[in-house]
Amino acid sequence: MAQKAELTFITRQGCHLCEEASNDLARLLARFTELHPDKPYTVEVLEVDSDPDLAIKYSEEVPVLLLNGEQVSFFRIDVERVLGRMASL
Repeated sequence: MAQKAELTFITRQGCHLCEEASNDLARLLARFTELHPDKPYTVEVLEVDSDPDLAIKYSEEVPVLLLNGEQVSFFRIDVERVLGRMASL
């Protein structure tokens, strides 16, 4: 059975790059659902400043997108690349 894509989007309030990445993430999810309607995924959105461990690790890189715990994007989401990674699961 295929592995489920577990996305974690790490963001920060007031971050203009985070707003752009959020729009890219929505576009990514719409395309993934269209192309792979039977492949499950989850999305968790975390505020980097709400968790000291996240802040230490990702504060200078937000927005950050993790796929199954592995960082696949920061600053900007490369929709095509992440789409390919998700499809290969």
